[in-house]
Amino acid sequence: MFALVTRFNADSDPIKVNLAPGTYKDPEGKPWVLPALQKAAEILLDTPTYNHEYLGIQGHLEFLRLAAQLTLGSSVSAVASLQTVGGTGACHIGAVFLKKLYDHTNKPLQVFISDPSWENHHAVFQHVGLQTRTYSMYDTQTKELDFVAMKATISAALEGSVIVLHACAHNPTGCDPSPEQWDELALLFKERELIAFFDSAYQGSIETFLRGDVQLLVAQSFSKNAGMYGERLGALHVPCPTSRAADHVVDILKAITRREISTPPRFAADLMTIVMSNPELFQEWTEDIRTMSNRLSDMRKELVETLRRLGTPGDWTHITKQRGMFSFTGLTAAQTRYLTDRCHIYLPPSGRLSVTGLTRLNMGYVTKSIDFAVRNIRE
Repeated sequence: MFALVTRFNADSDPIKVNLAPGTYKDPEGKPWVLPALQKAAEILLDTPTYNHEYLGIQGHLEFLRLAAQLTLGSSVSAVASLQTVGGTGACHIGAVFLKKLYDHTNKPLQVFISDPSWENHHAVFQHVGLQTRTYSMYDTQTKELDFVAMKATISAALEGSVIVLHACAHNPTGCDPSPEQWDELALLFKERELIAFFDSAYQGSIETFLRGDVQLLVAQSFSKNAGMYGERLGALHVPCPTSRAADHVVDILKAITRREISTPPRFAADLMTIVMSNPELFQEWTEDIRTMSNRLSDMRKELVETLRRLGTPGDWTHITKQRGMFSFTGLTAAQTRYLTDRCHIYLPPSGRLSVTGLTRLNMGYVTKSIDFAVRNIRE
């Protein structure tokens, strides 16, 4: 992805279109600073006593309390939370934590990651010495979730295995289980004593797993849902059976982060604390998220409708069924290579299209290029 962005930035062609990155863009294709966050920044910078002192090793405690309540709800009384460097940092610290626990038990730990998944998941867990495997979840023919295969491969995992799940808007497919399917998975996890490791890049619901008393970790990111990509604000949450257990887990997490980054960044945590603790700003933030979600939905619909008007071969309805910032289009590596090399439309070989890169100004050019590629480019 970073290589594609580098190529895009170096491309001087005025028609170039970037459909690779995972950052929200406004209807003109420009970065959008959420109004709620702008107001929070003004409040923060207008505070005469504001300073830039270090946070504690655990991070901003009030931010962590509010972030845990946001993702876990108020019914979880004992939770160990740690502020991290973005969602990636939360995944990493969670991986180190699991490795330390299982090293003490002398039991092998397997981590199962969906096929396909975010390209960095395997690297994050393997980097700390954990063995990763894959579980099926995507039907390449229907371009939809294959829940039967997903459930079957997870059922075959050894008891105590870690299963990495996307809380919502699966990356890269955009295919999520239905509420009823989430319920089935929660029951399966409890029966098989599996550990759910939720990567919450947006803000997905994990309530059914909490109600089912499933052992879990949540890697929470505030990049996409707050538009603070470069601020790298995240949190790791580990629900625990007792307050004493939560305190012990916090001590382990603090020991890990002390040896890696010592203390996390402060500014973004202060901003989100203001937003989440102020009812008016929290409501405005909710509306900002709805604005982003509605635009992505509109672009999905317009993309499908335009391809239909062009008579582009294939059934493109899977694009409007998918969720989140990305669409797994079904385009082949050869077709994406043509789009990038010849049309200056940048997207990865997997065919994952960043919906936020589409605008009403470039939609016609993008769809005509896709139409030509589908009709004429073969492997």
